[in-house]
Amino acid sequence: MINIAILIASYNRRIKTYKTIKKIYHQKKKFNYKIKIFLTDDNSTDNTAGFIKKKYSEITILKGNNNLYWTGGTNKSWRAAIKDQIKFDYYLWLNDDTFLYPNAITDLLSATKFFSKKNLICVGSTKDRNNKRTYGGFLNLGSKTRVFKNTIIYPNQNYQAINRFNGNIVLISREAQKKIGFLNENLKHNFSDIEYGIRAEKKKIKMVICPGYQGICEKDKKIINFKDFILGKKIISSGFYFTRKYGGFLWPLHFLSLIYSFLKKTYIFPGK
Repeated sequence: MINIAILIASYNRRIKTYKTIKKIYHQKKKFNYKIKIFLTDDNSTDNTAGFIKKKYSEITILKGNNNLYWTGGTNKSWRAAIKDQIKFDYYLWLNDDTFLYPNAITDLLSATKFFSKKNLICVGSTKDRNNKRTYGGFLNLGSKTRVFKNTIIYPNQNYQAINRFNGNIVLISREAQKKIGFLNENLKHNFSDIEYGIRAEKKKIKMVICPGYQGICEKDKKIINFKDFILGKKIISSGFYFTRKYGGFLWPLHFLSLIYSFLKKTYIFPGK
């Protein structure tokens, strides 16, 4: 029996979170596995935690302090899973707005037929309602000047090597987690999934994306809360930490470029 802990961080997306969990229970099993869901709700005002608990009493629900964001919420779920009486073989990151296809978990576990079951991270790709890829895996070629230049790896019929990824659908083996650790909480909400790939690469962990797509997740909409996303901790402090730590001697330029890219997503530059 394969034991999988599914780790979800949620905030004010009660219906989407419910639909996300519902899709988990509609998986078609081709492996002998058992799941347990750990959901950290970061003090939502829409009663996400209470609503989900009524629907699924077996889920372990933890509460945040309204300052965990995705990184802290996922880590809180992760730590609870590790302390659980079940010894999990894999941990699955799953965004609270990502709706799995029926064969998604089977696709992820099928990677163990071709790669080491121990040192493995397998990533699922998502698309939107218009069949356009939204999230998944990337390949960073290691340029010394364009250190953050990642090439999108579009899914095909094979498992493909990657070394960077979004955190929407990510299966991580227990042994890989022991080597890499948890998400970096210096990166409150942005970049922590990409940074995890950087650390996994340094630990020589095999990273792949599955063939095809594993779920639906719409692309993030334009940011309208300028104070929270640009002046707040989520972008300024996280971007500063990330670019300074990994950007090499050109890190100030990378930081400025990063800030500009997020400005384009706000009302500051409408229509961009």
